[in-house]
Amino acid sequence: MPEQININDPKIPGAYYDQDLSLKDIIVKGKGFVLLLWKGRYLILVLSLLTGTLMYLKARFQPVTFNATLTFALNEGENLGYSSISGLLGQFGLGGSGTGKVSLDKIVELSRSMRIVNAALFDKAAVGGTEDFLANHIIRIYALDTKWAEADEAYRDFRFRSDSLAGFSLLENAALKRVYGFTVGGEKSGLLSCTYKPESTIFSLSSQTENEELSLALTDRIFYHLSRFYIQQSSDKQKQTFDLVKAKADSIYERWTSSEYAISNMDESEGALWAPTDRTRKTIQSKQSNMYAIAYGEALKNLEIADYALKNSTPFIREIDRPFPPLDAQAPNRLRQLLMGLILGGVLASAWILGKNLVHEAIKS
Repeated sequence: MPEQININDPKIPGAYYDQDLSLKDIIVKGKGFVLLLWKGRYLILVLSLLTGTLMYLKARFQPVTFNATLTFALNEGENLGYSSISGLLGQFGLGGSGTGKVSLDKIVELSRSMRIVNAALFDKAAVGGTEDFLANHIIRIYALDTKWAEADEAYRDFRFRSDSLAGFSLLENAALKRVYGFTVGGEKSGLLSCTYKPESTIFSLSSQTENEELSLALTDRIFYHLSRFYIQQSSDKQKQTFDLVKAKADSIYERWTSSEYAISNMDESEGALWAPTDRTRKTIQSKQSNMYAIAYGEALKNLEIADYALKNSTPFIREIDRPFPPLDAQAPNRLRQLLMGLILGGVLASAWILGKNLVHEAIKS
């Protein structure tokens, strides 16, 4: 261990004990620190080499990964005719809510949701010449079944045999949760990530795995299910309104045609022999038929508005850049890790030496 040096000892050349620091005092004290570190140079050297070696070995044995990044933009659709469609919603007891804008964070959360990820995990893709569920490819490439079997032997050589999630056993459900957690990550980063830039609202969906084909397939299927689900759930309100308006128009049309047929039957059955009550009944029927005709015209107008609003408010996700092979292999820079380890070890050893000296001086005083 390096010899303890009291840099405040006036017997040591360059030491100081005046409380008012001058530039000369600072220089002298700095020399004292340098001398102290020189005394402990072997400790600094050993710790630097140790941390440098460890970080180099970590980079050396860390597997190569492939990052497949797909960028996309969200088109929210137009809000044309929103006041008209809100009026139609009011007629059926449905309140219009908001302008249809979505939080960008909602897209990020959807990309990590079990509904989207699980759907993608049970899509089939060819990886390494074998076509199988993406979930099984992940289990095989990362040897997850072997790791799980250390705690439960039932997972030895485990693979999913079906994509019918509703019929899964407890073992399959537990395995699905583990594969899902491994994919999206938690305390540790997962295989999947989704981010966006607030300035441009451009999203980046990435899959980083140890297999190039798996990265490409996982990104592709996540994007497919994400865009499909988002478009469907975003247009549900407008679709419901369109269906209600169409059902109302069909109902009015049936009443109108029934009324017209009733008048025709009256003409055929009565002919020229009309009693006053029959004439009154025909007059009422005719007016009712005219009323239905006018109502049907208005219903057709509302139906056109609902159809127009549905088509113009349906959002879509526009793909910008799609990843394609070959992907760049990514691995830590070994030289950089070695240098960082050497620097880190030197800093830690120096802090230990100086800190221990300060504590020793404080105890003595």
